[in-house]
Amino acid sequence: MANYKYIFLTLIDDEVIEEIDLFGVNAQRLLGEPGQFTGSFTFDQTGKQNIDLVAATTPGRTWMVMEREGVPVWWGIVWSRTYQSQAKEAQLFAWGFEAYPQKQVILTDFNRTATPNMEVFCDLWNDMQDSVAERNLGIGIPSSPPNTDPIDLTVLSTDYSYYGDIMDNISNALNGFDWTIDLDKNADGSYSKHLRIGKPTIGVDPNSPDLIVFEYPGGILNYYQSESMADAGTDVFLLGSGEGSGMPIAMREQTSMLSIEGWPRWDIDVSYKDITDQTLLNNLADQEAINRKPPMPTYTVTVKGDQDPQFGSYNIGDACQLVITDPRNPSIDGSAAGLSVPSVVLGYTINPTSSQGVEEINLVLPGDTQNG
Repeated sequence: MANYKYIFLTLIDDEVIEEIDLFGVNAQRLLGEPGQFTGSFTFDQTGKQNIDLVAATTPGRTWMVMEREGVPVWWGIVWSRTYQSQAKEAQLFAWGFEAYPQKQVILTDFNRTATPNMEVFCDLWNDMQDSVAERNLGIGIPSSPPNTDPIDLTVLSTDYSYYGDIMDNISNALNGFDWTIDLDKNADGSYSKHLRIGKPTIGVDPNSPDLIVFEYPGGILNYYQSESMADAGTDVFLLGSGEGSGMPIAMREQTSMLSIEGWPRWDIDVSYKDITDQTLLNNLADQEAINRKPPMPTYTVTVKGDQDPQFGSYNIGDACQLVITDPRNPSIDGSAAGLSVPSVVLGYTINPTSSQGVEEINLVLPGDTQNG
């Protein structure tokens, strides 16, 4: 059984206040957005002062690190706390550092012209931490982010916009990118927070010899393979910017499914209202046709933390492969897996000890993962 520890620190100066045993823990990390954490502790613990437990878990003033075998696997800001008097228990809710910009208003005008979007994103983080006192959480920002698509951005202080909204608009745009806040444990036991950013991925490349492979049977404890027509279609229409006859449109059809395989026609439209270029829309339509080929499968995967690939050997943003052989996905000739699915780890949820006493990791995978 893996050993977990929970360390609580002050947000402003990263001073360690207390290490607290927690139960009922559920911790989630996500790419490009704040993951959630829940856990509880009891008061009147042997060797600990209740006043220290309260100080260490004060929402908005403290943050926490969840370590597995001495390695950080979750970190974030204590967001809320609920005390139950009869049980003398407190339940904690924490949010990843990615949530911090959502509570910070832009108080000085911000302007960039023809500047790479990743650079603008990093400039917003620096501006947030440096322009106003008591905002710097010590998150390291890359000084030379990759050279990416240029954008223009003007945000006026009189708009009272939040940094988080502007950052999300940039990273989630069509020419956007992936990002997360990572945490390293230093040799002296202290921690270093830093922004990791990249495009198209920020982790292990799908062509890398170090590609992570999750197998069933094997490291995969359980999986769900769902197939649905909700977002699928044999005929896919991409709708660009504008309305009516002036709107660029791209259409792709699964001709073999209709003419050879005996499928009925199913239409689906996909909005790309920020696209004005017909060539770009055509290129996007090629990929959408692959992604939305009926019936669209999605995979929900639970892996064992102590079996290969062991938890900690992969990170969010890493490309991976699902390799499955079972009655649903049998091997045809006995020499290959029944199903081999390229995917990417968009996040994970940690359950340190399940009801069966098994350490479970629920992987967050793309909703449109396909069997290539």
